[in-house]
Amino acid sequence: MGDLPDDQKTGSLAKEKQEISSGGLEAPALKEVGKEGELPPEVTGAGVQMHPTNVPLPQPVQQLGVKQVGTTAVQQPASVTLPLSDDQIAKGLHQSITSSWRWLAEWCMRKLKQIKKIIKK
Repeated sequence: MGDLPDDQKTGSLAKEKQEISSGGLEAPALKEVGKEGELPPEVTGAGVQMHPTNVPLPQPVQQLGVKQVGTTAVQQPASVTLPLSDDQIAKGLHQSITSSWRWLAEWCMRKLKQIKKIIKK
């Protein structure tokens, strides 16, 4: 073991001190691709087709009153009307597990968690 150079010995710190060369590895340039782009010839040759992102509604559907909604439509959180107030829920959670009051309060808590709301303490 004495005849090996320091950088080839196991357990030496010389390995950790060596600089790591990038070895020609370079991050490829990223290009922004829009929603609508062209497919490469290899892909279209395989039978893949590009479908439009906006589909026009047929006339009979429009006559029924259906309106087209864009992709920017934001869904508002649902409002829930609970049978108990915050104070009643808090009291109900401290009831016995055999009490229906407790389970109604638990159900209310579940609904509040589904819409990501909390009760006031």
